[in-house]
Amino acid sequence: MTTLLEARALHHRFERATALDHVSLTLRRHEILAIVGESGSGKTTLLNVLSGRLTPQGGEVFYHDGEGARTLASRGEVSVRKLQRARWGYIAQDPRTALRLDISAGGNIGERLMASGARHYGEIRAVAARWLEAVEIDVARMDDLPRYFSGGMLQRLQIAATLVTGPELVFMDEPTGGLDVSVQARILDLIRALVRRLGLAVVLVTHDIGVARMLADRLIVMRHGRIVESGLTDQVLDDPHHEYTQLLVASVLPA
Repeated sequence: MTTLLEARALHHRFERATALDHVSLTLRRHEILAIVGESGSGKTTLLNVLSGRLTPQGGEVFYHDGEGARTLASRGEVSVRKLQRARWGYIAQDPRTALRLDISAGGNIGERLMASGARHYGEIRAVAARWLEAVEIDVARMDDLPRYFSGGMLQRLQIAATLVTGPELVFMDEPTGGLDVSVQARILDLIRALVRRLGLAVVLVTHDIGVARMLADRLIVMRHGRIVESGLTDQVLDDPHHEYTQLLVASVLPA
């Protein structure tokens, strides 16, 4: 698989705390990469830098498209926003921060399509209906306001609104955080099925080792802004070398 996204020597500080300490990584096309670590490890800062939501104080992020590898900084703000609208997607932990609760479920999906150039109302509505079905939301709820949806339905709607434009790269920040265990399992099954069917590349941030094992091809373990271990997910979790990774794995295993 060819390289899609690459980070080189990323560095970032917030006041006195170092969030990223010369972090480098590579994401291949169609690959799912999980970033795990406890709160304050730097994983969310890394996700925001990789997705162009935060400009690092040092280092570069390279995106490999049909014209070769270029840094996000060299592309400029307008170009990066265009990437975020059309070729990338971002699934937040709290869908209420990403969805518009004052317009219909179908409207949330349609807005993403319109931002990518779609204009025919009938076609937009038909595509929205297909995506509601794909994420297991009753099409009869298309004209309902999301504010009346459950947490699991909101997350499924956010997934539909994110994937409707066919992005090649999706960033996910704790996509099942805050949901009941039974709902988490259904959302994870949905994400896994859609990601594999669509051939997406994914950067996934999670504190849950089980989520990483279920979804990710490769795993990065972060602590204090640094990558302390990386490799194939099963290899890292079944035979962790770094003491911190051993503690993370042991914390989710039965005594």
